Amino acid sequence: MTEKFAVNDYVIYGKSGLCKVSEIKTVHMANTKNKYYVLNAVNGNQVTIYVPCNNTTLVSKMRLPMTKEEIDLLLSNTKGQEIKWIDNNNERNEYFHSIAESENYKDWLLLIGCIYMKKREKLAAGKHLSSHDENTLKLLEKLIEDEFCYSLQLDKNQVSNYIKEKLEIL
Repeated sequence: MTEKFAVNDYVIYGKSGLCKVSEIKTVHMANTKNKYYVLNAVNGNQVTIYVPCNNTTLVSKMRLPMTKEEIDLLLSNTKGQEIKWIDNNNERNEYFHSIAESENYKDWLLLIGCIYMKKREKLAAGKHLSSHDENTLKLLEKLIEDEFCYSLQLDKNQVSNYIKEKLEIL
């Protein structure tokens, strides 16, 4: 079986974000031998992930990072759109959760914008976001930031300005 990815490739793996394929190795467990992609998370936590090469479901969660052109097209297609804030906590949590699980970057960017605008509004009134909204914002920002930093060769502190410039919201 030919592997889809090679050692030293950088991949996006689900909610783990940017990872490096450190090796492809055969592991013996319970009288079976399987080949695994060994992924190491690049930013933040020191996580090692083993993905069975023959498990199409798990391998399908691996993809190459977007190119600069793909990122610019994504941002262009996002410009001028928005997600509306839902006042009902349960409805909002359910809706935001479905977006976060979708791995749809356009919706992620729109959701980040929605939560960020509500956060600014609440801070101006001396209030805070719910922990659920704050955690959703942090997760999506990290995933977008990691990939965009890698693909655009930018520092973390430059990604936000790049996005704002492309969306013309400076």
